[in-house]
Amino acid sequence: MIELSRALGTYGTAAHRLEETIGLCAHEFGLECHVFSTPTSVFLSVEMDGNYSTYLSRVNAGEINLAKLRRLDELFNAVIVGRVSPKAGVRKVKQIVHEPDTVPAWMHVGSIAVVSASAAVFFGGGLREMAAASIIGGSVGVLGMFVGKNREYARLMEFLAGLVAAGIAWMLTLLIGPYAPAVAMIAGIIIFIPGLTLTMSMTELATRNVVSGSARLIGALMIFLLMGFGAAVGNQAAHVFFELPESVEPQRLAEGWNILAAFVSALLFVILFRAKWSDAWGMVLAVFVSFYGSRFGVANFGLEFGVCFTAGCVGVLGNLYARMMDRPAATVLLPGLLMLVPGSMGFQSLQMFIDEDTIMGMQSAVGVFIIGAALVVGLLLANVIVPPRKVL
Repeated sequence: MIELSRALGTYGTAAHRLEETIGLCAHEFGLECHVFSTPTSVFLSVEMDGNYSTYLSRVNAGEINLAKLRRLDELFNAVIVGRVSPKAGVRKVKQIVHEPDTVPAWMHVGSIAVVSASAAVFFGGGLREMAAASIIGGSVGVLGMFVGKNREYARLMEFLAGLVAAGIAWMLTLLIGPYAPAVAMIAGIIIFIPGLTLTMSMTELATRNVVSGSARLIGALMIFLLMGFGAAVGNQAAHVFFELPESVEPQRLAEGWNILAAFVSALLFVILFRAKWSDAWGMVLAVFVSFYGSRFGVANFGLEFGVCFTAGCVGVLGNLYARMMDRPAATVLLPGLLMLVPGSMGFQSLQMFIDEDTIMGMQSAVGVFIIGAALVVGLLLANVIVPPRKVL
C-alpha cells in the first residue's frame, strides 16, 4: 500500500483519486482501508483480522512520467484479475518507480525550447518573439538541470526562472531589436507556470477534498509569487544597467503557424511528459480538440462558458480514450488541459500587482479563478456524460 501511494503520489494524482485507488486495491485483497492524503503525505489505516495498523508515507511531487503511470495502471489491472500476486506486484511497483529516466537531458531542454516558441505563436507573437521564447525556454531548462541537483538551490528555482526569463527577454532587445519581451518571457517559462496545479487544487476543493485542495492552491500561489518577484527583479536590473528600447506590438503570424505550433507541441509533450510514442496520436488529438474547441467555444459562447465547453470535450475524449484503449485518461487529459489552464493569466496578473496596477491586476486575478472554475465544471460534466473507466 505504501509503495502504491508513493507511486501514484509521484505522478501528481489528485487526492480523491489517490484515496479511491488505494481503497479499491485494499478491498480487492480483503482489507478495510481508510486513506487520508495531502499533496505531500498519505496516511493509511488498514484493518486485518480485527487489528488496525496505521502508516504514514511522505510523498514528493516529482516530474510527470506518463509511461510509468501507464505501466502502473497495467500492473494494477493484472493484480486485480489475479494474473500477478500482490507480493510480486509490490516488487514490480518498486522496479517501475526506480527505473532511470530514458530521455536525454539535451532532448528535454530542446523540447522545452521548441514548446516555448510554439507558445509564443499562441500568444500572438511573431518570429522575433518565437526566437526569444525559444532562447529563454532553453536557458531556463538548462538552469533547472543544474539547480535540481542541490536541494537548497532547487528551492530557488521559481525565483531564478523568473529572474533569468525577464533578464534574457530584455537583453535580447539589444540583439534582435524592438519586439514584445513580455510575450517572449511568458512563453519561455510557460512549462514552469503552475496553471495545472491551480486547476487541480480547484478540482479538489470542488469535490470537497478541502485539506489537499487548500494545500495545493497555496503551493501554486507561492510559485506564482516567487516567479513574479524574480521577473520583477530581472526587469528592474535590465533597465538599470542598460539603455533598452521600448517594447512594440508583435506581428501575428498566419493561421498555418498555429496549426504547426499545435502539432509540434503535442509531439513534444510525449518527450516532456515521458509518455510512450504509441500514445502520441491521442495526445495530438487532445491538443487539437483543446485548441480549436476553445476557439469555437469562446467565439460562440463567450470566454467562461467556452472554456467550460472545451474542458468538457477534452474530459469526454480522455474518458473515451481510457475506455477504448484501457489506459489512463491522464495521457490525453494532461496535454489537452495544458492548452486551457490559466497559468499565463495568473502570471500576468501578478506582474500587474508588482507594477502597482492594482485594479487591472485584481480583474485579471479574478478572471484566473473564474476560468479555473469553468475548467473544473467542464471536467465534472465530462465524468457525468462519459463515466471514467476508473480513478486513473
